Amino acid sequence: MKKLIFTSTILLTGLILAGCAPVKHQITHTETSSKKALHSSSHKKQHKNVAPKIDLRKKYKGFKLTTVPSQYRGIWYRADPYSKKATKLVITTHTFNDYVTYRKTDPNLKLDHNSEKQNKEYAGNAVMISTDNGGLKERNFLDTVDMVYKLGQFKGNDCLFMSYGTNPNAVNGVAFKDKNVALKYRKYDFSKVKQ
Repeated sequence: MKKLIFTSTILLTGLILAGCAPVKHQITHTETSSKKALHSSSHKKQHKNVAPKIDLRKKYKGFKLTTVPSQYRGIWYRADPYSKKATKLVITTHTFNDYVTYRKTDPNLKLDHNSEKQNKEYAGNAVMISTDNGGLKERNFLDTVDMVYKLGQFKGNDCLFMSYGTNPNAVNGVAFKDKNVALKYRKYDFSKVKQ
């Protein structure tokens, strides 16, 4: 379900950034789960964000724990035109927004997002990453499309240019090191940026 929500969010974001759909959206890599709790005194529904449990020792067939290159690590911020708040993208040595990073070690492993068995086997808070053509590629094990992050500068500010789909040079969004800069450019059309 998390994978479906994440993929849908990315696809909707692309449509919105391209000006095709005026829908409120928010790009986040991690879709945190919500628990509904009934408050005893007010009986109102409340949502509690629960961070996924990070297990660096978990093994997946055909994958091995890997390290995120240091230049991508840190806290990045992304804002969209329909929100006045910036969302965080937290990248650490072995995590990508609370998802543990792995690399594919078995080139013969065929992954099928329609496979019920593989959906059970590869369930969890894990993503595979690779570095290629000056970018960091990231996706869930069974996803078919990579999210590509490229380091860069936008108007003198350090940033990560983000793209997805078949054209890794298209810019579908930008994350900045500075939260205020992300908010400043939240309405900017980054699809016009050439890398």
